[in-house]
Parts: sequence; C-alpha cells; structure tokens
Amino acid sequence: MKRHTAVQTLFALALVLLVAAPVLAQKRIKDLKYPPLNAFEVPRPEKIVLDNGLVLYLLEDHDLPLVNLSARLLCGSYLEPEAKTGLAGITGDVMRTGGTESQSGDAIDERLEAKGASVETGIQMTSGFASANALSEYAETVIGLLADILRRPVFAEDKIELAKTEMRAEISRRNDDPFAINLREFRKLIYGRESPYARQTEYATIDLIRRDDLVAYHRAFIQPNTAQLAIWGDFKTADMVALVNRYFGDWARGTTDIPKPPDVTYEFEPTVNYAEKTDVNQSNIFLGHIGGKMGDSDYAAATVMNSILGGAFGSRLFNQVRTKEGLAYAVSGTYTFNFDFPGFFYVFCATKSGSTVKAIEECKKEIRRMQTDLPTPEEMRLAKDGYLNSFVFNFDTKSEVINRMMTYDYYGFPPDYLQTIKEALEKVTPEDVIAVAQRKLHPDALQIMVTGKADEFDSPLTALGTVTAIDISIPRPAGEDFQASDEELAQGQVLLAKCVDACGGAARFRKVDAFRREARLTMNMPQGAMTLDVITVRVIPDKLHMTMKTPMGEQTLAYDGQAGWMGMGGQSQPLPAAQIADMKSGFAREFFWLFRNLNGAEFKVAHKGEEDFADGKAARLDFLTRDNQQFTLFVNPTTFRPLGMRYMGQSMAGPALMTETYLELKDVKGMLVPSKVDRDEGAMTVQYDVVKWEINPTVDAALFALPDKM
Repeated sequence: MKRHTAVQTLFALALVLLVAAPVLAQKRIKDLKYPPLNAFEVPRPEKIVLDNGLVLYLLEDHDLPLVNLSARLLCGSYLEPEAKTGLAGITGDVMRTGGTESQSGDAIDERLEAKGASVETGIQMTSGFASANALSEYAETVIGLLADILRRPVFAEDKIELAKTEMRAEISRRNDDPFAINLREFRKLIYGRESPYARQTEYATIDLIRRDDLVAYHRAFIQPNTAQLAIWGDFKTADMVALVNRYFGDWARGTTDIPKPPDVTYEFEPTVNYAEKTDVNQSNIFLGHIGGKMGDSDYAAATVMNSILGGAFGSRLFNQVRTKEGLAYAVSGTYTFNFDFPGFFYVFCATKSGSTVKAIEECKKEIRRMQTDLPTPEEMRLAKDGYLNSFVFNFDTKSEVINRMMTYDYYGFPPDYLQTIKEALEKVTPEDVIAVAQRKLHPDALQIMVTGKADEFDSPLTALGTVTAIDISIPRPAGEDFQASDEELAQGQVLLAKCVDACGGAARFRKVDAFRREARLTMNMPQGAMTLDVITVRVIPDKLHMTMKTPMGEQTLAYDGQAGWMGMGGQSQPLPAAQIADMKSGFAREFFWLFRNLNGAEFKVAHKGEEDFADGKAARLDFLTRDNQQFTLFVNPTTFRPLGMRYMGQSMAGPALMTETYLELKDVKGMLVPSKVDRDEGAMTVQYDVVKWEINPTVDAALFALPDKM
C-alpha cells in the first residue's frame, strides 16, 4: 500500500514538473545574461613590391596544409577592338588551355590532376584574373606553372578554335532565357549599344579573331608592373617571397601605358523598349537608370534604401507588387555601385503577360514612394540587421580578407573602408533614406525594357510612352555571299535538271506530299559515341514531327508550320526561335522539296565550277532560297548524282559549317535519295543511316498539335 502511494507521489511530482517546465524555461530564458561577443581581429596581409613592379600580398594560415593564389591583371574586354569583340575572353581562356613554350595545355592538366591542384586564368570586362590552389607541399609546382602560363603562353590553334566554338554556342543560346535578354538589352540602354560595358560577341566578331591577335593582346597588357598577386595558406613568408622571386622576379617590366576604362556619359530620360519573344507566357521587365560608383558618400544610406525597396522578402516591392497585388512571380530592385564605372539602378519584375503594364505601374509607384514615405522603425531595423548581422562573414575566410585588401589597394581605398561603411550605415536615419532616394532615384526618367508577347499584354506598351522595338535576332554566321552571273545561273539550272533526272525526275518528286523515315543516328563526340533511333514524319512544305529514343528517354519535337514544341518525360516547352529557324532552313534542303521546285521561283541556283569533294572532283551548285537560305550541293560531273551538301547549321555546340557526304543513295519509289549520310559538324561527326522509308503515308494531324499545357 505504501509502495503504491509512493508511486502516485512520484507520478504527481512528474506532472507538476512537466506542467511547470515551460514556465520555468520562459523565466530562465528571459533572465539570461549574454556575455559580449568575442572580439575578432582582422588579419593583416603583408604587402611587398618586387623590383619589376609586381605587387605581392601574403597571409600565413597554418590551419590546413593548403596554399592558394589569386592574381589581378590590369586588362579587360574594354581594351579589345569592337570589330573583334570576344578577343579578351578567348585570350584569357587559351592562355591557360593552350599551354606554354615548355608544355602543352593537356600536359599541364595531367600534372595538376595528379597532384589534386588547379590553375585557372580568365579576362573579364575591366580586369583579368588567375587563380591556383594546391597542397602546401606542391606550392612550388603551382607557382611555377602559373608563372609559365602568365609569361610564356603559346596560344595553340586547336585550343583557340575550341574556345571560339564555345563562344559561338553561347551566342546561339543567348535568346533562350528572357531574363538574360532583358539584362543584356537594359545594359545597352544604360551605357550605349557601342559601349565596351554593353557590347556583345557576334559570329562575325569571333570569326575575325586570329592567333596573332591573342599574342598581341597578351604582349601589350599582361605585364608584372600592372599585376597583383595574393597568396595565403600554409607557408613561411620569407620562403614564399623567395619562391615568387624565383619564378616571377626576372619577368621584365612592360612598357604599355594601359588606359583606364572609359567614362560613361548618361542623360536621364524616360524610354519604353520592347523585345518580342513569342515562346513565353510571361513578361520579363527591367526599369531603371544609371547608378553609382564605389566611394560615393551615399553608399551606406543607399544600402539601407535598397533593402527597404526591393532587396529582401519583406521589401516594399515584394509586399506590394507580389504579395498584395499578386502581379509578379519575382520582383526585386537595387541601386548598384561599381569600382571602374557606374553601376545601374533597376527594378526587375517577372509577371504574366496579362498584367504587364499594371505591374510596371505598380513598380513605378513604389519607386516614387521611396522618396516620400518615411521608412517605418521595423523597415529600418530589418534593413540594418540584414547588413550588420552578416557583417562578420566578410572576414570568415582568409580569401575574402586578402582579396578585398588587394581590390581596395588597387582602387586607392583605405584598408578599413568596409569598416567605415558599417559605421556609416549604423547612423543612417529614416530621413537619410528619403534624402538619398530623392538624390539617387529618378522615377520620371526610367528606361523600361520589356521582353515578352505583346499580343497578350493587358494594355499596349504605348500607354507608358513611345515604344522602341528592340531587335534581338542573332545575325547568322558569315558564309559565302551568293554571287552569280547570268551565265552561272543558266548553267546552274541545266546542271540541276540533270541531277534531278538522274535521281528519278521532277515529276516523281512532285507527287510526294509526305513521308515517314526511320533512321539510326550515331553522334561521335569527344566524350564518346551516342546512338539514337529517330522517326521523322514530314508533311511538305512545313510540318514536322520527330521522335528520338535517347539513353535519357524518349524526346519529341514538332512544328506545325507556325509554332513548335519539344517534350520529354511528360513535360513540354516551346521551341526556341533559333531552333525553329534552323528547322526551316532544313526544309529547303530536303530533296523532296528541292527537286519538286526545279523550275519554280523558290530559289536561285548557280553553277560555280568544280572543286575537290569526297576524294574526287565535284560540280558545285550554290543555292539562294526565297527566304535567304544559302547552301551548296555537290554533284558528280559525270553521273550527275548528288555527292553531298555544305551549309551553316545548328550543331550541339552551336552554329557550325556542316559538310554532308552521301555514302549511299537508296531507290525509294523510283527516286534516289540520300539514305546513308556522314555529316561533319566541326566539333563532332554524325552518321545518319535510314532503315525504312514510307512515301505518302497516312498522317495523323494530331502529331503536330501543340500540347494544351507548356
């Protein structure tokens, strides 16, 4: 009995403790006294200037057995000729990949991989960079390699071509992302279309770049007396100074007086600009104007202003435009500062097409309100806390400390500049925020840039002002200009007629309204070969459906004559405009269309003599279609059968000069058509082997129908 009572007592006591625990915990938390945070001392790198002018920054850190290097080079794309835009970027890449006088780029890769180390180089808009890291025991290896790469690059031709191919691929994809389009075109509005701060590479500018240009750029701008080198990690300072002197000390000073990045001239004026992109269902919007440069006394107050206006989830733009009005998938805004040239102020908004103009008007209201409505205490607290609470993370790695010192030193800022910003920001008042918004923001002189589908906008953009249409089409790669005399045109028609007759006659080709083709496609890439099974259904002149069985699953592509789409795994999306354009150019090259229009007005054809092709001589026929497509057909001068074709097309790596060689012509319903083709795309080769043809099959119109949801 007593035992039972004791158990009850313990149980009751436990209940009391459980019930009381939250109250006790609350009291304890409320009464907790927090000691002050530990003071931290910012590491101070040592600065040394070598006799040749190279500025060296050293910071020992023995926590891990690692050594890291970071170099800053006084150069940039602003120094390249406008006609050769892209030169600086290619120089920066191939300086590393192209190898040196003593070893190839591939050999450097192997040495670094064996030691788990890396060395990289590059050139950006207003500076170049180099970086390296390795275990401390391999410090001399990476320092020696970095010195060799910076001082003695050979710019191997094959690596130049690879870099140019990669740039062409970037050009071909630059209109895929609406945000990228808007940012690119907005920069042109702010800095000017011809400004080095807004220029863009084109196929034509890449094609003009030669190895001699890279050599000249390197000789002029990569020099020790305009370079900085920061090294931090596990080493002794005296030993590292000796090591750097060993590999960089005899690097002769350069003689080029490198000009500074150019100034920006800007006039505040409102503009409305529109770029059409029909394969989207939302609008991408930028609105703003020129920004500021680092060192501006308004920087601290503008930082607070940025956070309140559009820099966080609780910002005014977010709360009003996105949350309250439901007008945006994403919205933000900031006033930016650059070191070399002014940044820009912008508000970004992504909204459905049907709320485009309303969203712009709401964004403009919030910009104006920054100049009139004092920030609330809560807005000020959140804005300041967001900066101050993360301030310590400016010093949490030695990399941040030494690279910031290098940057401040380069631009003539005091080493404690960041600390002065913090102290100024702590003193910012709501009145300061209003004042800086009135000085820095110009809501009546905003440049508006919209990318989207104007037919679906809630109101015409003209409601905002006079609209300037922005052409974002990508100029095609430079090919051979179509030039032909009357005699060459006449001979072209005669030779083409003989070719058509040798393949079955125009009458047979005119009877083909559709076809179905099953083929095996093998792509030979540097990474290895990949084989796809492809089924193509074509309705002449302009409908296409393709099914590709890939290792990743089945992919579908279709075009109905006006719009196209692609799908995989139950998901669909519109075809990019560049891919549609390439598809249309392919329609003109198909024999079933080309040979049926022998005597029509769809194209011009010129006989341009003979040249070497496929291990023999071939008659050359140059074509220019009514929609300005160009290609060349090579014909056997004796049998008049087609041997192959050459044209500019879209490869997986971007636009490339394609050369097709017809390995086999198959008789299909009395017509000879290419059924085994070898295509050289430059970066890879493709073999196309047709295993089955069907002429004029029954075609389900649903194949070309756009999916309900994309």
